[in-house]
Amino acid sequence: MKSLQNSVLFSLMISCGAVQAASIDWEGWKFEYSTSDNSSGLVITDVNFNNKLILAKASMPVMRVQYDNDVCGPYADIFSAGALSEARAGAPDAACDNKSVCQRTFTLDGERMLEVGSNWQIGEYQIYQTYYFSENGYVDTRVYSRGLQCQTNHSHHAHWMLDFDIDDAENDRIVTPDGTIQGTEFNALKSTTEYLTVEDAITGNSVRLTPSADDGTPSDFARWDYAARAYNSAEVGRWNLGARGEIGENYLNNENINEADNVVWYVSHLPHSASEGAELWHASGPRIDANIDDAPVEPPVEPPTPVEPVDGNLLANGDFSQDKAGWLDCGTATNTSAVEGGMRVRDGGCLYQEVDATPNQSYELVCDASRSGNSWTVMELSFLDANYNSLDTHVSQIRTGSAVTPYQQLGFAPEGTVYGLAVLYSEDDTVFDNCFLRSAVESQPPTSPNPGDAQNLLSNGGFENNLAHWNSCAATNLVNVTADASDGLQSVSINGGGCLYQEFSVEPGSTYTLDCDAKRDGQQYTSTTLAMLDNQYRSLEAQETAVDLAEFGAVSATVEAPLNSAIGTVVLYSENDAHFDRCEIVVNSL
Repeated sequence: MKSLQNSVLFSLMISCGAVQAASIDWEGWKFEYSTSDNSSGLVITDVNFNNKLILAKASMPVMRVQYDNDVCGPYADIFSAGALSEARAGAPDAACDNKSVCQRTFTLDGERMLEVGSNWQIGEYQIYQTYYFSENGYVDTRVYSRGLQCQTNHSHHAHWMLDFDIDDAENDRIVTPDGTIQGTEFNALKSTTEYLTVEDAITGNSVRLTPSADDGTPSDFARWDYAARAYNSAEVGRWNLGARGEIGENYLNNENINEADNVVWYVSHLPHSASEGAELWHASGPRIDANIDDAPVEPPVEPPTPVEPVDGNLLANGDFSQDKAGWLDCGTATNTSAVEGGMRVRDGGCLYQEVDATPNQSYELVCDASRSGNSWTVMELSFLDANYNSLDTHVSQIRTGSAVTPYQQLGFAPEGTVYGLAVLYSEDDTVFDNCFLRSAVESQPPTSPNPGDAQNLLSNGGFENNLAHWNSCAATNLVNVTADASDGLQSVSINGGGCLYQEFSVEPGSTYTLDCDAKRDGQQYTSTTLAMLDNQYRSLEAQETAVDLAEFGAVSATVEAPLNSAIGTVVLYSENDAHFDRCEIVVNSL
């Protein structure tokens, strides 16, 4: 049996003495590793098992982090060389304490293992990324994280880029558990795809990618577990999609991946409750098994006949009379089900459907809905470009109540639109029915968000159209439209920590003023906030103004948009019973 010390060749050192790169030859495994490969974490390359090439490269280009209600971030944690850090506060295993890169061999349940790991410090997060190689022919790719950047619940979404080259770079194909050989680029969920097999179509050699039990579930921030793509050198290096860059919505060009050079992205999801504190390690990551029994590929099951839209409806099966036909799950599939009266969506369930859309055209999405509960529930209309990047999004909140109520959302397809997207989502228990997406009569953008006031950048700032164009950042039952208005017929009432926000486009260097009429009952905190964000939704400048008026009065804030500003946001918040009305944003200068 070889000793680790005799079969490891070090090829690069840094000044502090930590190993940055090395060659490994251990128990049938041969590979290179590095921590200075294009800001992609601990990267392993040219991975062979028993003299068979299985991986050209495995890396972790990013770990995206989302805090509840975007209290902080979101963040795109990049594993660059500058973040490599000696684990002075302790690593998951003591063998890696006080080291930035470490390796060891150990025996687990009679099985010999090789561990190659690296420690990173990004803000308040301590991260340990590692690979566990087994003498029995599999490697567990794992990441551990602990720390709190903000004292708020959040989730880490670790992205592995796996360039499988079975025997060589060409002739690889990806097979799903039902035996289907995938022809073009696709996304998948582990809830419906238990594993992926990557095999060489000529030699028949294969490996299997299998999720771990602690890999979590997708969310509206990170919607997919797998993303299979044709190899493109520009897509496998440093992460350049930002904190909100969804791998399932990028690099998806319908390219061929059958008997070709392809790549699999795998995303794990690590929830972290603030109540757990900053010291608890969370871990996740998939297994790559190079020693599976190769079974013959069964012919794919003939797909069902496509469901076509009817009667001018761009959506297929909008009345759900054919179960989920035409719709796709963007959450746990068991949380959406056909019931009498429509489609039941609950506990974070999510359905979506994409349709062709035309730029510079108005569209209308309508659905009937009946909802119980007070958590986030919405109907969304979005417009996407050819690469499935979001260009514009409109959200209608579904109100609590057992009665079936019609909802309408209008949207204008901006320049560059190729697809329209309808999304139904509920963290409560909601039944949707009779969904209809069609071109609206008006085919030009509105000249102003508020007719008669071309300067106001907010839509429905007087709440005369109920909560249209506003989004809730807390429980929706804490926000209501009332007749107690300073102007017009309605205002909005917010209480108990309720929160509303609206976004608008900004130009760097311009100065923006927020004016609202507001009042509050009681002494608890009430405020308006005007903030400037970059295109990754990072806060650049903000002004928060407390409201302490017993009667309606003017509340103002003025902020200059710094360099890199792309988005402005207005937030209305109150812990008492407060009223807001006649809100407007005016640009003062360019």
